[in-house]
Amino acid sequence: MNGRPDIAETKSCGDCGLCCKLIGVQAIDKPQFVWCKAYRKGAGCTVYDDRPADCRAFICYWLHVPNLGDEWRPDRAGFVMHIADGGARLNIEVDPGKPQAWRQEPFLSAFRAWAAQGRARGLTLWVWIGRRALEITPDGEIDRGMLRPAAHTRRDSNKRLS
Repeated sequence: MNGRPDIAETKSCGDCGLCCKLIGVQAIDKPQFVWCKAYRKGAGCTVYDDRPADCRAFICYWLHVPNLGDEWRPDRAGFVMHIADGGARLNIEVDPGKPQAWRQEPFLSAFRAWAAQGRARGLTLWVWIGRRALEITPDGEIDRGMLRPAAHTRRDSNKRLS
């Protein structure tokens, strides 16, 4: 057994791939918020069998939670959810093109309910909009500020990241 949770029955990435845009992958010098060069709409990851360890370790929360409906699929919701800090935090990585998507229903009510349920166990829920983090509480949110470093691009004489 590999220790990863099973993908929920009837779920698959399909045409989604939003993690291939929102998640940075240092091993292949892929910045956050830039589509991975190996992702193809309709085909998914073109290097799936040889993908980096960071990609292999990523677990999309929607794929693994059976009771989250199709409206929660990342490309439809406008954000990708994943577990962090050894299971103590749920991260919601928001697509910069849809910065308010997480505030829509049924998402916001669910996030507040999850925050209330997790509080007693020391669990937190954070929304990431670019570099800024907001901690969701049962009653609102706490702006944690600009916690991620500014995006950097590598500059070579012959090429640059877009």
